[in-house]
Amino acid sequence: MSWWLGAGLGFLRGGPFGALVGGVAEHFLGKKLQSKLKNTLPGIHKKGDFITCTVIILTRVGTVNGPLTPTQKQVIHRFFLKNLNFGTEDFKAIDPLITEVQNKKPDIDKFVEEYKNSCKNNYNLLLLALCYQISLVEKNLCGSIESLLKKIVLLLGISYEQHNKIREKYALEALKTPYNILNISSDASNEEVKRAYRNLISLCHPDRVAHEGKEAVEKAHMKFLEIQAAYQELESVRGI
Repeated sequence: MSWWLGAGLGFLRGGPFGALVGGVAEHFLGKKLQSKLKNTLPGIHKKGDFITCTVIILTRVGTVNGPLTPTQKQVIHRFFLKNLNFGTEDFKAIDPLITEVQNKKPDIDKFVEEYKNSCKNNYNLLLLALCYQISLVEKNLCGSIESLLKKIVLLLGISYEQHNKIREKYALEALKTPYNILNISSDASNEEVKRAYRNLISLCHPDRVAHEGKEAVEKAHMKFLEIQAAYQELESVRGI
C-alpha cells in the first residue's frame, strides 16, 4: 500500500498508518490550537498537515542510524511545547506517529512537499534548523545524515548560502558547494557553469595522469567524479 494516497495528509486513506496520519492531522484542527498557531507561527495554511509533516520529517532524520533516542524525542516535544504549549493529550496524539515512522521508514519527498505547501514556504529554514538540532543532540552528524539533510535542503529550495548560515549557527564547517568545486561564483550564468565544467572535466581526466601511476589516476578519478556530481547538482537546481 502506498504511503501517499490522495493530494495531502488530510486525504490519506487506507491501512493502519493512513488512519493514524489522518487522525493526527485531524486532532490538531481544533479552534484552540488554530489560535495558538496563528499567534506563535503565523502564515501556516494547513495547520494539521504542518504539525504532522514536521513530526514525520524530524523522526525520519533522527532515525537514520537507529531508533529515536529519548533526547532526540525531546527535541520534537520541546519544539511543540515551546511554540504551541502542547499538553498531554497532544503528545499522546503524535507519539504513536513517531513510533510508526520509525517502523515504516518512509521516503520523505512528498512529506517535505506537503510541509512546504502547509506553510507556504514561510518556515523552510525553521525545519532545516530543527533537522540539525535532532541530529546534533546526540553528536551523530554522519555521512548518511548529511546526505539526507542535503536532500531535504534541495526539496525545500534553500540556497547554499542560507544552508551555510544555519551550519554556522551550529559551529559546523561550511559546505563545499558545487560552485566551490567548479571554481565559480553563485551568480555565474548557466553558460559560465557549462564552460567551467567542460574545462575542469578535461583538465582532471584520469587519462592525463596515467603515466604518473595508479595512485595519481585514482586521485584524478575521485576529482573527476566530484566535478561531475557538482555539475549534475547544478543542472538539477538551475534547470540547465
